[in-house]
Amino acid sequence: MNIQDLGITNPWWRDRRAIETDRHIARYESFEFRFYPESLRKEIVFNEFGIYTLRGPRQVGKTTFLKLLIKELLNKKTNPHNILFLNAEGLNDRHELTSTLIEYLNLSLDTNEMKYIFIDEITSIIDWQLSIKYLVDSGYLDSCVAILTGSSAIDLKYSSERLPGRKGKGKDLVMFPLSFREYLLTSKSEVPKFTISEIMDLSERDTKKLIFELSFLQSKFQKYLISGGFPLSINDFLSYGKISEDTIRTYSDFMLGEISKHTEKLNMLQLLKKLPDIFAQRFSWNSLLEYVSGPESVDTIKSYFENLSYSFVFSILYFYDFTKGKIKPRKQKKIFPIDPIIFEIVSFHSSRIIDQSKVVEAIVLRHLISSRSLNTGLNLIDGPYYWYSNKGKEIDFLHINDGVTVPVEVKYQNSISRSDYITMKRVFGEGIILTKKDVFEDNGIIGIPVWLFCAICGLR
Repeated sequence: MNIQDLGITNPWWRDRRAIETDRHIARYESFEFRFYPESLRKEIVFNEFGIYTLRGPRQVGKTTFLKLLIKELLNKKTNPHNILFLNAEGLNDRHELTSTLIEYLNLSLDTNEMKYIFIDEITSIIDWQLSIKYLVDSGYLDSCVAILTGSSAIDLKYSSERLPGRKGKGKDLVMFPLSFREYLLTSKSEVPKFTISEIMDLSERDTKKLIFELSFLQSKFQKYLISGGFPLSINDFLSYGKISEDTIRTYSDFMLGEISKHTEKLNMLQLLKKLPDIFAQRFSWNSLLEYVSGPESVDTIKSYFENLSYSFVFSILYFYDFTKGKIKPRKQKKIFPIDPIIFEIVSFHSSRIIDQSKVVEAIVLRHLISSRSLNTGLNLIDGPYYWYSNKGKEIDFLHINDGVTVPVEVKYQNSISRSDYITMKRVFGEGIILTKKDVFEDNGIIGIPVWLFCAICGLR
């Protein structure tokens, strides 16, 4: 790609006001619901060298975030020529990436001003880290802040291994579909934040007081159950009361595109029809053998689901042996879609109705995942986990932090009895029961409505 082509994709070089008519900015400004990831922005230091990576599923808003950062820089009177936006999907390989960046940087090496390089979907280029490593080692990026996005976490470990000590102030960041809490904060709702440990310390009176103060959030949670946390879905629901076919098609294309990358030996249609049966249920890779051909069938299935977890489509939940303090990868797993829109897509393609309780479980898991520990995407080898006994008694989720294990059970049903948490009480002695509406405290077991939990839960 030559400098003339770069001029087309960086129109602010000619007129800094051109960012206002950028299609991502224009669409963002047209939305009724506009989310700005303030927490991610705070992680980025613009006045010191740094290589940042930003991962997350497609259509979650990564490109729009880059354009908003560019707009911020332009509004702060940054020299427009010091800002480069590059879509890596338009490049052939890492060699073209290297030559393109060198050509751009050679035009401004005689200045000491900071340069800002935004490369979208860099993970579409094989061995992109080698290009960045070369540029760092050659001194080209000494006065640069580079933000690199991708829709796969599969190369996160490679970026760390191949860029040791070369990221400066840079960090590996993750952008998820919005949590319910983020969804609420965008609408300016004042909601207190609690860690899991702090939620465990709430008395029944404390919880009832929170319900009294925040009861207006229940209706918002019902909307969130349908729209999920992707920006397009939220805006559709707010505008039309449902998710449009165009939006479903957009996310369906993204999901099926990720699936098609890994289905050489899989019967995709049959597997899609099977997914409603295994969501939120224990299963083994062996149980899916009928959907695969080839001598290495189990490895193929394992690789298939792991790749989808690296692409932030499905979470893989592992059994945790808390007596030994580690997971047992050979035990049965669970999978959960990252967002309700994925349930919608699977339901459409399988012609199956998926029970709402499974959607609620997936949302709870989403709120238990810390973006600070996602070195393997949603292949959750670092937690959260789940547990079951030899007799099949099960705990939905285990949240472990600083050596403290808190079991979390989802009971999205009209009433709760002691039999619903007897296993938690006998094995762990304490824990959290997430209910539809019940509130209670029973010697270390606390019951709290799931909508309230998702609103106040803020992992640190």
